[in-house]
Amino acid sequence: MTQVLFNPLPYIDRLTRGGLTPDQARAHAEALEAAFSESVATKRDLVDVKNELKGDIADLRAELKSDIAELRAELKGDIGDLRAELKGDIGELNKSIQKESGERKQDTATLRTEIAQSKNETLRWVFGFNVGLVGAVLGIVKFVH
Repeated sequence: MTQVLFNPLPYIDRLTRGGLTPDQARAHAEALEAAFSESVATKRDLVDVKNELKGDIADLRAELKSDIAELRAELKGDIGDLRAELKGDIGELNKSIQKESGERKQDTATLRTEIAQSKNETLRWVFGFNVGLVGAVLGIVKFVH
């Protein structure tokens, strides 16, 4: 059902009072009515467009929710992959640190052994020097007496 936007009868009456013939007034009224019916939106037209837009918005909302869910799942997967990669890297780093630590412990043990050997050699040398010195002092004391 179309809504009446334009009542041609008062329009025709006014045109005929203004000096147009009834046929001319009717032609003007019909032309104006046709123009209104083709170019003016009715309330029903607006309701239809509104409902169509609501449907489009609902579709878009559903599509966006779906896209967000997909992105969320993809991000969770990427985060899981990154965690796994980081755990592997941390594991390798820990192994490297343990290896370096073991090497440092070996180096420390080797240095301690070398220090102990140097200490023993120094003590032997000092003892030998002292024995020689005591011998020399006794020799001098015997010679002087």
